[in-house]
Amino acid sequence: PARMRQFVHRRRGGELVPSHPWHATIAHRLFEQAQTATSTRRYATARGIAFEAKPTGDGTWHGYPVPWESVPPAILRQWLLEARITRRDIRTHWRRSATDLHWALGTDQA
Repeated sequence: PARMRQFVHRRRGGELVPSHPWHATIAHRLFEQAQTATSTRRYATARGIAFEAKPTGDGTWHGYPVPWESVPPAILRQWLLEARITRRDIRTHWRRSATDLHWALGTDQA
């Protein structure tokens, strides 16, 4: 099965290993619920923010917040119909600079 790379990790020998139980993280839940767009893109949402995950080439995935304009329209429509997101979420975070993550970090409350 695919694994998501840990943000908090340590090295054991030459391998990165999680420093906490991966199955208990929000990132794990997001990855498990992600919609597959292509073999190299998966999308998830939480708290009005969109997330994209890409494979790293070593059997793991890297996930990060993205503006809504990056999410495929079919996934946006599905999530709107399922009430997983609102039109306000989309308007609020439609387009952002690729180098600016402050908009997503400011909403990251546990």
